[in-house]
Amino acid sequence: METLDCITLRRSVRKYKDVPVEFEKIGNILNAARLAPSAGNVQDWRFILVTKEDARKKIAEACLHQLWMQDAPVHIVAVGHPKKVGTFYGERGEKVYCKHNCGAAVENILLAATAQGLGSCWVGAFEEAMLRKALNIPADAAPQAVITIGYAKEKPRMPRKFKLENITFIEQYGNRIKDISAYFGYYSEHVQRALKKGKEMFKKVLEKKK
Repeated sequence: METLDCITLRRSVRKYKDVPVEFEKIGNILNAARLAPSAGNVQDWRFILVTKEDARKKIAEACLHQLWMQDAPVHIVAVGHPKKVGTFYGERGEKVYCKHNCGAAVENILLAATAQGLGSCWVGAFEEAMLRKALNIPADAAPQAVITIGYAKEKPRMPRKFKLENITFIEQYGNRIKDISAYFGYYSEHVQRALKKGKEMFKKVLEKKK
């Protein structure tokens, strides 16, 4: 699957089939997480792979009783080590870069799952003490996110997203361009798509006449 297609197709899935996920795919997902960028290449993250049902139930309870989570056959918990980043980048490393690093890894996990035909969901709401206890997370490690993974039992629609011109400034904050499609040269692509669609419709009309 092409990267941009994968980004477009990714959804937050909260309903899963009772089907196990192949360990080869799980390995690919974890490897994708490993290859994410991190500040100074510190790689302060760690990932806890959870597949046992009783452990998944405990995680779901720790995540503010989001019980749908326990139906996902695979949970991956991303854990950062703030002090490790802080050694190189001080307070900003502990409070900011550690979160950035794990966030980059989590996005890689989501996209790797999508690329392999799996559903996933990034869960950031949890009671930290409960999650620590359930997974024996040490004091010097900070849980950042729980990702559920499995074969989707639903096909969520694309949620409404802001248009590109609503979120993009050129050269400085607040400098918008009304016709951003022209700015990025999208018109040629749009014309080609319209021509292709027109040809397909014309072909269908001719086939009906036959």
